[in-house]
Amino acid sequence: MTVEMIGEKTILVSLCEGDMRRYSLSLEGDDDKMRSGLKDLLCRVGEICGLDHRGKSYLIEALPSSKGCLLIISVHAVKHRRKFRIKRNRARELCVFFDADAMLDFWRSRPQGGYAVYTYEGRYILLPCGSAKADMMARLSEYGELYPVSEATFARIREHGKILLSPYPMTASREAI
Repeated sequence: MTVEMIGEKTILVSLCEGDMRRYSLSLEGDDDKMRSGLKDLLCRVGEICGLDHRGKSYLIEALPSSKGCLLIISVHAVKHRRKFRIKRNRARELCVFFDADAMLDFWRSRPQGGYAVYTYEGRYILLPCGSAKADMMARLSEYGELYPVSEATFARIREHGKILLSPYPMTASREAI
């Protein structure tokens, strides 16, 4: 094995077949044994070149040669990434009824208010208004599938769906009178 510094942050390593066997390296495949061997090789190269491994990342390029391979190792300082936490609102749930009969069965046994029923893309969908009570959501699961969705999905259904049942009393418009 020969190790040469060819730049401030670049190292050229020439490995013969015996070195590749010793460090369990090959040009094909990717397994834990090979990763372990590569780590051992990087430690050895670091000792030879006087590199400290802490806070460093490596880009390793392997090129086949007639009696082994050449490794070009580029050393980079690891940039500390800022960590961000995205606060997400709790997803709301809607209920998609299995069929019209299931929607009608729910209608007959319905608890008072607090939801709207729409037809949207050939399905009957119940949208709870505000925060739905746990007992109502449990009852809904008997009649259809509950899906957690975003506010954007709620808005899309309200905008493009046809309302069948509203939680608010319908008032007549001036044109109708």
